[in-house]
Amino acid sequence: MTLLKKTCSMLTALVLFLLPFWDAGAQSRSVKGLVLDETDAPVAGAFVTVKGETRGVMTDGAGRFEISVKNSDVLIVSFLGYEDEPVTVGTQTDLLIKLVPQANQLEEVVMVAYGAQKKASVIGSITTVDAEVLKAPIGQLSTGLAGKLAGVVAVQHTGEPGSSAEFWIRGVNTFGANSYPLILVDGVERSMDLVDTEDIASFSILKDATATALYGVRGANGIVLITTKRGSESKPKVSVKLESGITSPTQLPRMASAEQFIDYLNTMQPGMIDDYSRSMYLASDEVRSQLVNDAEGALPIRYSDLYPNVDWMSQLFKNVAMNHKVNIAVVGGTKNVRYYAGGSYYFEDGIFNVAQNDRYNAQMNYRRFNFRTNVDINITKSTVLGMDLSTQFTRKNKPGSDISEIYNYALQISPIGFPVVFSDGTLSNPENGRNPYNLINNMGYAVASTQNAQTTVSLTQDFSDFLLEGLTAKLQVSWDAKSNTSYTNIILPRIYFLRYNDEIKDYEYALQGNSGTGYINTSSSGVTGQTILNVEASVNYEHSFFSAHRVSGMFLWYLRERTNINPSSYWYTFPYKSLGIAGRATYSFRDRYFAEFNFGYNGSENFSPGHRFGFFPSGAVGWIVSNEKFWDPIKTSVSLFKIKASIGKVGNDQIGGNRRFGYNTTMDTSGIAGFNWGLTGPVGTSGVTTGDIGNPGIVWEEALKRNAGVEINFWQDHIKLQFDYFNDYRSGIFIERQSLPSAVGMRKTQYTNIGEMQNAGFDLSAQFDYTFPNGLNLSARGNYTFNRNKRVYDDKPSQIWPYQNTAGFANGQQRGLIADGLFMSQEEIDTWPTQTFGAVAPGDIKYRDINGDGQVDAYDVVAIGYTSIPEINYGFGLSVSWKGIDASVFFSGMAHVTRIIGGYNLYGGVASNVKVQGQIFADVAEKSWSHTHTADAEYPRFSTETPANNLRASTYWQKDMSFLRLKNAELGYTFPKKWTKKIGISTARIYLQGVNLITFSAFKLWDPELESTYGNVYPLTRNVSLGLNLNF
Repeated sequence: MTLLKKTCSMLTALVLFLLPFWDAGAQSRSVKGLVLDETDAPVAGAFVTVKGETRGVMTDGAGRFEISVKNSDVLIVSFLGYEDEPVTVGTQTDLLIKLVPQANQLEEVVMVAYGAQKKASVIGSITTVDAEVLKAPIGQLSTGLAGKLAGVVAVQHTGEPGSSAEFWIRGVNTFGANSYPLILVDGVERSMDLVDTEDIASFSILKDATATALYGVRGANGIVLITTKRGSESKPKVSVKLESGITSPTQLPRMASAEQFIDYLNTMQPGMIDDYSRSMYLASDEVRSQLVNDAEGALPIRYSDLYPNVDWMSQLFKNVAMNHKVNIAVVGGTKNVRYYAGGSYYFEDGIFNVAQNDRYNAQMNYRRFNFRTNVDINITKSTVLGMDLSTQFTRKNKPGSDISEIYNYALQISPIGFPVVFSDGTLSNPENGRNPYNLINNMGYAVASTQNAQTTVSLTQDFSDFLLEGLTAKLQVSWDAKSNTSYTNIILPRIYFLRYNDEIKDYEYALQGNSGTGYINTSSSGVTGQTILNVEASVNYEHSFFSAHRVSGMFLWYLRERTNINPSSYWYTFPYKSLGIAGRATYSFRDRYFAEFNFGYNGSENFSPGHRFGFFPSGAVGWIVSNEKFWDPIKTSVSLFKIKASIGKVGNDQIGGNRRFGYNTTMDTSGIAGFNWGLTGPVGTSGVTTGDIGNPGIVWEEALKRNAGVEINFWQDHIKLQFDYFNDYRSGIFIERQSLPSAVGMRKTQYTNIGEMQNAGFDLSAQFDYTFPNGLNLSARGNYTFNRNKRVYDDKPSQIWPYQNTAGFANGQQRGLIADGLFMSQEEIDTWPTQTFGAVAPGDIKYRDINGDGQVDAYDVVAIGYTSIPEINYGFGLSVSWKGIDASVFFSGMAHVTRIIGGYNLYGGVASNVKVQGQIFADVAEKSWSHTHTADAEYPRFSTETPANNLRASTYWQKDMSFLRLKNAELGYTFPKKWTKKIGISTARIYLQGVNLITFSAFKLWDPELESTYGNVYPLTRNVSLGLNLNF
């Protein structure tokens, strides 16, 4: 009995001791938490549920949540594309949860219009590229896009320091005023090329109507979305990047040598250069350095002054120039304040061979300073204030003369025309024309600079805790200011040419033209710019019901106002304004079936009252077939199979029309006959007539966009494929009427929305990633884009011969005669249809008689080749890494692109002073037709007269500009952390990288990417840089 009483007493004491703990386990309390992804970025919209129960919450925009739990509860954190993460609550009060990407899902977040979605749920046509892919030692981001993204058509037309590339999304969709995409940086319309690649967090292009309809009248040509980096809840992390390299031309035109040029002159006109002169032109430097007349008092002219032998390309361009880049960034923050700050400096020197000059620097160069801070502050647990500031400063220096003149004369001046500088230092010049050396070195300099300040303030409120779960609102205001300043300080030097004076029986210097004094004067200066106000207010909602239904919605209002600084005329003092609303609704069932509806209702002051607003809807559906139960048996082989389709209408309000408000009629007083009155000293006034005829019914262009696509992943996502077909039909293109007869009596024809155009094609991308058991990682990627457009209607009158209509052909379709080789004999000429373009001789181009009327004339001009914008764009690359060593290569290419070349460098003998300005390409000198070189000649005969027949646009001069280029190559080494940690560095990497290293093309005269008919532009450059990246 005593034992029983003792046992009962002990049990009672034990129960009393455990009772508080039992109550604690059963009692509910509040716990907070933060959900991060694999990059330590907050995850907004993740579901946090209690295991075994239906209750749960969703994380806010900062990835935070608060939920009522018991110590014994287990929380399940889930988010599309990530593994479910179980967390035992226990006695914890503040949870830090890090999600792991699912192996069978596309893990990355994709930026979409006014928001972000997990890639697995995206059913619009959107391409995203890793920001690391865009990093290269280049001055402008646009010049590095070629071949990097499916759907992007990018062409770099010049290699000038600081120059941009021209690019389109899925090619050219309109022949109206604007065919370029809308660029948005952090949601605001801004320049892409002012963004430092080190600041980019994500880069996406929106291609179909579902992705772009929310932008309404601004979205027809596609959208580029750039999101910059933001802070994270972590200790400060500092990154430093240093690069220094050399640049050189990818290809300079190879011009005829002095010997080739002399032979060419003598081929055209035997004896033009006699044997003695030939021997002196080609004599050694020792011989040519001797004085012509060493008599006392004679002008110290040397034979090199009378018989120059100049390689102008080597005199004007140097082999290498330098470029440098420095970048430093810091990211970090606390629970309530997160920040990112970055700054960079970039410098690129030019390849002009500038002489030493103590007065000024005439070298073409470009420098850019960037600074950016993005700060997020938690004012309350549900309110986040964002403050972003970015500034950019650019400065471009160049020679004071017109740049196009330098290029033109560099190719025109012959090697025997005149010396670079006379042997005694006197500045030389031809009697007629220009010396390109003087244009670079002795004509002053010019400076163009830009100053940009971009600010954005946003306020995000999460209403989940006190109004409606999943409901957020955001207000964002941005203010940008940009100014452009330029000035040219020009010099008119005293320049001379040599002539023989019969009176003194010797040579003398003669002053050329209106030579100046040599003083520097500011010939021009100017300031332009603009301020931009952008306001957006949006409401977002996202929620999941019964673990099966996920819905989201977004409604947004925006206002944009752009004002010119120092406008050029009265019309441009008025601000450019646009405003509108936009909305999106999405639904998914068990992450298998998806539907999305978007709309934009936008207005623009470009149009008259009553016609300023338009409604632009779009819809899309998608099905992840691989999430069905019946797919499970093959899921290890085909891990993702998704199909999607979309259709919608988008607009373009940048319609052109050559004036500010196309709906207003203008009055014209210029050149109009008036009248006089008064008997003595009559007073006159000009007449007044209708100028541009207004059209009060003008509206935006409309694009009906259709897209169908499929995404397939194989073998646990090691291989990823994506394919999209697209069809874009553009209507309402604003064009000038072409078919109105002159009998209508209109002085100027009216603009109206009647043009139509179609563009269709496909783009695809492929990616392979695999890590072998020994740690070797192998990655490959590629993309391919094909598009073909067609003018459907352009109001041009029907031609006599239907094949000469522009409708039905590509926009920019090249046209010309069809060449059939060269005439080999007079007999062949006599039996060929009569060519009506001038005298014809053996060695001239022969053309086909297309319409069979017995003569070749303008009616035989047909569509030939393609356009200067490629129909096919592609890129592919390979990267490998192992134990700190990494290497990568990337190729980009273009095809279905042609250009009709021309210029006297190809024809020969057409300059009035051919001996001085008649230079030809070395290829022409070597391969032109002559009586001893006929069958395999690639160029027509030389002639002392202008060969009008050979100057016609034709297939003879149309060249295939397709190419494949080794765009990027990189070799790097990351030092072992056990070494770097000893000196306080978390990671250190050294690397060697190159840009535009090798080009493969059938066209050899100059770089095929240049926009030039005879190579007279600044060449593209290759770059090799050594870099060091340090992280602390």
